[in-house]
Amino acid sequence: EHVRMRFVRTSAAITLGLMVAVACTTHPIGSRTSPSPGSLPSPTAVVTIPVTSPAPVTSGGFNPAQVVQVLGPAVAELIVTQAGGGGGIGSGFVIARDTGVSFLVTNNHVVANASRVIVLMPDGRHFTATVQGNDPLQDIAVVKVADDSLQLAQFGDSTKLVAGQQVVAIGSPLGNQSSVTAGIISALHRTISTSASGGVPAESLPDVLQTDAAINPGNSGGPLADAAGNVIGVNTATNSAGQGIGYAIPSLIAKRIAQDLIAGRKPGHPYIGVCFQPEDAFLIGGTDVAGYGVLVTAALPGTPAAKAGLKAGDLIEKVDSVELNNGQTLGGAIQTHAPGETVQLTVLRGGSTTTLPLTLADRSSASSSASCPAPTP
Repeated sequence: EHVRMRFVRTSAAITLGLMVAVACTTHPIGSRTSPSPGSLPSPTAVVTIPVTSPAPVTSGGFNPAQVVQVLGPAVAELIVTQAGGGGGIGSGFVIARDTGVSFLVTNNHVVANASRVIVLMPDGRHFTATVQGNDPLQDIAVVKVADDSLQLAQFGDSTKLVAGQQVVAIGSPLGNQSSVTAGIISALHRTISTSASGGVPAESLPDVLQTDAAINPGNSGGPLADAAGNVIGVNTATNSAGQGIGYAIPSLIAKRIAQDLIAGRKPGHPYIGVCFQPEDAFLIGGTDVAGYGVLVTAALPGTPAAKAGLKAGDLIEKVDSVELNNGQTLGGAIQTHAPGETVQLTVLRGGSTTTLPLTLADRSSASSSASCPAPTP
């Protein structure tokens, strides 16, 4: 049985239900749940966005005020007017500059269908922005403004985070600019799936950070930062059915996509095409196996999973050296790879362990008709 919790995207006045399967029967990794990114602009700039190691886990010296001093000047409020009327408030932060322009990252759902985007900086300067590019599949967008003097945020390496690490969220919840909340990384690898609504496409985000730092409507697109003020995530959703559960897109995923969008490239998304049950789900369903990982329920025809020889009943224990236990998801294990790369899957089959090489495809090119079988009660 599906156990579901209701989520809302966190752009004020632009809200819709987000669904996350906690004990899902099947997960179609890389299944296409939203359209390919729209037409991209011609290349504007080739920029290199640096990444630094995140701050160490502190034992008593955590100072949110210092984080705000470092990062706050780079965080903007986005005031969005939508085509056909309506609009909302979101957040964004400056990630790169080129001659005469600055680029800010935000969520795609903040600027989707926008006819006008106003960027309001903490120092009172405001600009009419243009959408440089958007990626509905990972809910990332980049907007640019005609000013190259805005303060830059610094990305941290999200692959080096640990559960329990202290974090700060900055944004404009409920339209209140430069609001600050603090908490911890509650978990490193979560999967959330959304349904389409209000002209905003569905999404399947296979690897997001979970945090208990308060995230509310208007925080969408704002930074989640470590103790040194490095951005380690882009806030995207919160749980409306619970308390202290919010989600952020890891910084390295956001950085890769943003850098492609700035350069006018279509971002790639690694794709397997396998349906599976996570370990807690198949144990709840009464299946017991002598191993750990994710249980394959189907390899969709013509996909990398099928070509690699994956079969229903296989138990995937590792992707390369990454073990699929302790909350590590299959989707999260492939997100650090690009389409065209080959990964080694360690698979338990019939009591024996085997290794299967699998070459990742591009998620956006997957057939929209390929879907996992409906779960049985």
